[in-house]
Amino acid sequence: MRDMRVSLGGPDQVGDFVAMLHDHSSWQVPVGYPSLYETLEWEQPPPIVKQVQRHALAGETRICWDLLTRVTGGSVLTGEAPEFVPPVEEPELYLHFLVTRVRFRQLSMAALVADARAEAARSGTRLLRTHCWTGEDGRFVREYEELGFTATLEFEELRSDGSLWTGQVMQTWV
Repeated sequence: MRDMRVSLGGPDQVGDFVAMLHDHSSWQVPVGYPSLYETLEWEQPPPIVKQVQRHALAGETRICWDLLTRVTGGSVLTGEAPEFVPPVEEPELYLHFLVTRVRFRQLSMAALVADARAEAARSGTRLLRTHCWTGEDGRFVREYEELGFTATLEFEELRSDGSLWTGQVMQTWV
């Protein structure tokens, strides 16, 4: 992780963030994961772009950079879970949209999770949660477990096309 640094992101990184979401989706398609474009509602800009823009304007995006100052990953860190995740009774930080360039996946994920843990510690928050797609083989769940998270609750989210997106809430204590 010494080769990576994380800083606050802003509106200037929205394009990079969306490109990483596209890259992330593109490498998944050949191995049987759904394409990002298959899950987007087609309006301009798509809802996911609007979400990233809103978080960037609110100062909630985190950007991971390599030593050559290339953007290698990004995440959104907020004080609340999305509406489809059950609330908890204590304060938490919630890690949304953890995404990386494929080439830098492990290092960037580790750096962004370490940054989220450090931010939780700075704010006196003990609970850090996130969620991921469970997929056919549970690959993403295992990746988060390798980063110190524990699987808690499985859920299904109804998509606008009527399909169900299966997810797993992950948590770790700081």
